[in-house]
Amino acid sequence: MKTLLGALAAFVAEAPLQADAQTLSMLRDGVVDVLGCMHAGARTEVGRRSRKAVASMGAQGDAPLVGADMDAARGAARPQAAFLNAVAAHALDFDDWELPGNTHPSAVLLPVLLALAGEETSGMEFCRAYLAGFEVIVRLGEALNFEMYAKGWHSTATLGAVGAAAAAARLAGGSAAETTSALSFAASAAVGYTCQFGSHAKPVQAGFAARAGIEAWGLAAAGLTARPDVLEHERGMAALLAGVPGIRLQAALARLGDKLALTEHGLVLKPWPSCGYTHRMTTCALRLRGQVDGRDIAQIDLHLPDFHADILPFAQPQSRSEACFSLPFAVAAGLARGGLTLADIDAEIWREPDIAALMEKTRLHPFRPRRPGRNYAEEDPDRMVVTLRGGERLEDSCAFPLGTPQTPLPRRQLREKFAANAGGESAGWLARLDEWPQSGRVLALMTGGSASP
Repeated sequence: MKTLLGALAAFVAEAPLQADAQTLSMLRDGVVDVLGCMHAGARTEVGRRSRKAVASMGAQGDAPLVGADMDAARGAARPQAAFLNAVAAHALDFDDWELPGNTHPSAVLLPVLLALAGEETSGMEFCRAYLAGFEVIVRLGEALNFEMYAKGWHSTATLGAVGAAAAAARLAGGSAAETTSALSFAASAAVGYTCQFGSHAKPVQAGFAARAGIEAWGLAAAGLTARPDVLEHERGMAALLAGVPGIRLQAALARLGDKLALTEHGLVLKPWPSCGYTHRMTTCALRLRGQVDGRDIAQIDLHLPDFHADILPFAQPQSRSEACFSLPFAVAAGLARGGLTLADIDAEIWREPDIAALMEKTRLHPFRPRRPGRNYAEEDPDRMVVTLRGGERLEDSCAFPLGTPQTPLPRRQLREKFAANAGGESAGWLARLDEWPQSGRVLALMTGGSASP
């Protein structure tokens, strides 16, 4: 029986997945960026406590843990290592994301590949496995979002689990039949809720997705099978998570092989450690900052799509996790500090008087977008209106913020971000990481060792 999942699995297992130079450059930068985020995230409360929890479960092994303290366990069993590295990657909401599926793909895919790579795994094998996972995430996202997201499903956890299984199967050299079962098993484990945003559970759900991908591939590789029609079945993934008909999936998957999803859609690399839905307003705030003194502001009005506003419920954040999903805080930081840094988050600047005062003056005005099927659209920009005490109004709008493929981050800023996240003497390592796709031993390079040419 020919199924949509079978077609997707055949592509994962058999497509050449050869990226052009521009796509390969995006992939290289995305992986390096999230590797830095793992190092920073491993130092957070959710990163440290997750390691402690996994250690208490007796899940020791040899798979590498990125950013582990020297006095802590440096390895874990493969599923748990993927889980912990994904939690760390997503802990600060500083990692990349993609627009059609609304997921944080590298935070799930890279931990899976690090857990499964062998000493002789090459950079190009790594690339092809990443591209396979990204293709699955984005093509499913094209079909299922934004209905799935609107229902409250966390797409990094749902789509990410299936993409993680695809990356695992491709790196391991799985057949089309084995890959079909791996993707089907992952679909059964694909769960996560947007109501968990602003808590430790959000990065933990990314960890669940990475772990599910490893486990799904392990089950399939052992010969276990699962239904190949789980995508389009009337009680399957598309119907239950998104309520969309199978024809939507058919249309998305019909494009497999025309152009790689990464080539078509690119990655969003974040300049600020907060939800991507805050970044358009942050871009506006930075452009208006030189024209206004915060003490002269009477009111700040923020107009944004309703489904963005729904994900940003914290008017007055009380914790690091809530601060990442507070639009008033992001705007206040932009106006008063010129942006948001990890040091600002560590210092809890949302408690400082000038920031708190600006948050109090901020009002959100959600609107129904004209293009509800797109995360960012020129027809539906965010719009900021700052009213001064004397009545003067300053206004700015933004459709594509800094970090999107339309307005990419400069390489210099990416390198500075990596250095701040990785800490220590990272300059020499970063220089070597720039060549990771050409490496003959990519695992040693990714975990801080040297790599052969």
